[in-house]
Amino acid sequence: MVDNTESSIDTISERRQLLKLLGAGSLVGLAGCAGGSDNNEDTGGEGEASSEEGGSTERSYDTLRVGAYGPLTGPTANIGEAKRTGWEVVAEFINENGGINGAEIELFFADSESEPGQGRSAVNRLIQEQDIDILGGGYHSDVSLSVVELANENDLPFIIDESVSGAINDAILEQNMETVFKTAPPSQAYAVAWGNFVKDLQESEIGYFPFEDQTIAMIAEDTSYGISVMEQTAEQVQDAGWEVVSQDEVPLDETDFTSLLARIRSQEPDVVWAVQTNSAGTGALVSQFSELDFGEAHFFHNFGLSVGQALEQAGAGANGAFTITHPAEIPALISEKGWDEAWNESTELDISGNAATSMTNIEVIARMVESAGGVEQFVEMSRTEWEEHVIGQDPITGGVGYIDFQENHQAAWGGPDTIPSIGYQAVDGELNFVWPFELAESEIDTEFY
Repeated sequence: MVDNTESSIDTISERRQLLKLLGAGSLVGLAGCAGGSDNNEDTGGEGEASSEEGGSTERSYDTLRVGAYGPLTGPTANIGEAKRTGWEVVAEFINENGGINGAEIELFFADSESEPGQGRSAVNRLIQEQDIDILGGGYHSDVSLSVVELANENDLPFIIDESVSGAINDAILEQNMETVFKTAPPSQAYAVAWGNFVKDLQESEIGYFPFEDQTIAMIAEDTSYGISVMEQTAEQVQDAGWEVVSQDEVPLDETDFTSLLARIRSQEPDVVWAVQTNSAGTGALVSQFSELDFGEAHFFHNFGLSVGQALEQAGAGANGAFTITHPAEIPALISEKGWDEAWNESTELDISGNAATSMTNIEVIARMVESAGGVEQFVEMSRTEWEEHVIGQDPITGGVGYIDFQENHQAAWGGPDTIPSIGYQAVDGELNFVWPFELAESEIDTEFY
């Protein structure tokens, strides 16, 4: 770890004072867990940093200042709304039940607008102007790839909740980002899940399965998330004996797929598979697929169809389609935590996987700080102490599974005692939990095939 001062900076209060003197962003690798200069400008949170006359700052430990970012506006604003509600509901729930060793959670929000540059700038403002202690959130992997570098440079603890790209895992390890951890399983988990799913459908002879030719056409949004999921899924389904007949990339905000689908239809694939995050694009693709005659082809969609807005837009055209998502809400765990009642009292929205990841995000942050001894002990930690503390933490129950961080800074995934991938079938505007078969709450409806 680089030390750019004449003496070691061991505490968070010393680090903040030095940042004020030298300028925000000028120090890299200093010990201490949070960064930024004190400023009373509010960028979306509730509450302000306390300061004394003359500009000096004395830290109060009766609050934990948590920054959270996501796409609050832009093409995936509906997902941002669900995420923000999830953060707020659980933060309030924790505060009303004694807080973190008596300290309350104070939230400050940053809007990524689904753009890496905007996301980095918005989070940087939280760090420099709101003096946050820890950062949570994340959605688009492209955005999180830019934000992890910022958190690392500022020695800021960061728990990524929903970005899945394996490139994030690579960056954490290659750049020794001791302060950064990732909850969402990597994109590889989606690929493994799809490979296992087609095997199970083939063996169980569900719908038009088994297919003799076993051909699949693939479509991905042109983001690092979309492309990485498509490439890795292609490898997994090929290992399962399938032939990938085409791979197409489409813009994130694309809504007209008629020409693309007509070309794909001419290939006569057994399965059409897509990965998208934009709900408008997902709804359009699903409905346009249903308007064309694809014969006995099944439609698979990675993640996007699990969002209510996309499912609503697709309408009856989504009937029978399968989608896999992770992390996904697990109703039994959400009920166990008591979050379902708190949610229903706060909003008319349904609890989605996006909301459940944010709810889990705040819970993980709170439990990590609590087990450190409280806010004061947490902010006094060095980078290495934080890293060791997170890896050594017992599994934490959340709304998407059990969070248990490994040596590679990734939460364990893939099974019922970690973070499982969940398969749903769309039926009459609802998503039925149908896979893995041993965990499923519903059987696959073959009426549509």
